[in-house]
Amino acid sequence: MTETPPPAAAPAAEPQTPTEPPSVIIRPWPKVIFLYPVFICATLFWIFSWLSGASENGYPERFQWMGNTFLLVVFINFMVFAFDFSRIKSITILLGFVAAIFALFWANENWEVVASLKNWASAVNIQMNTWFYGSFSVMMGFILLLVLINTRFNYYEVNHREILHHHGYLGDVTRMPTTGLRLNKEIYDLMEFLLLRSGRLIFYPSTSREAIVIDNVLNVNHAEDRIKDLLSVVAVRMTDMQAEG
Repeated sequence: MTETPPPAAAPAAEPQTPTEPPSVIIRPWPKVIFLYPVFICATLFWIFSWLSGASENGYPERFQWMGNTFLLVVFINFMVFAFDFSRIKSITILLGFVAAIFALFWANENWEVVASLKNWASAVNIQMNTWFYGSFSVMMGFILLLVLINTRFNYYEVNHREILHHHGYLGDVTRMPTTGLRLNKEIYDLMEFLLLRSGRLIFYPSTSREAIVIDNVLNVNHAEDRIKDLLSVVAVRMTDMQAEG
């Protein structure tokens, strides 16, 4: 009778080295980034004008609406750029808009003002040629490209040890520890939040009396969640170190 050999011992598991939590990159953007709807509109109308041959033969009737539409987009986008629409202000504007619609229906029943407004609106015929749309699109695209390049040299990096402010084209760095760091998030403009889900992050380092205010952080909710996860890892490590001590 043959004896079966004993099973080989399983190799001992190698101790896993703790992995470093990833850092979070936060880039402050200037307010000009919120003019991207005007840039997109000008680029699309430039393509439409070029394809329709409007630069040579004049605008066909199906493209005569572009000038009025472009000016309306510019007006709305500049309103968003110029003012901060807080929650109370946005609700007030919305209620005022609804009240104006009801007032318009009431006035139409008594004086038929809707027909007059339609005639006035149809008489407005603002036209821009292909060169205007193309020049506007190129200039806005150039500005947005410079803004994008500048954000590569001015940003904040948050890791489990410190906050690093990278600024300047020569690689200057300002460091602050994350020990005792507090974080606040503010969404102070609802329109900007709707455009790019942007907001403000405020850091309160324990080693500095001045807060670090970062405006126009794109996708601010996602950035806040990542930073909270990172700071929770730091808090757990500090607790473990105190327990071991």
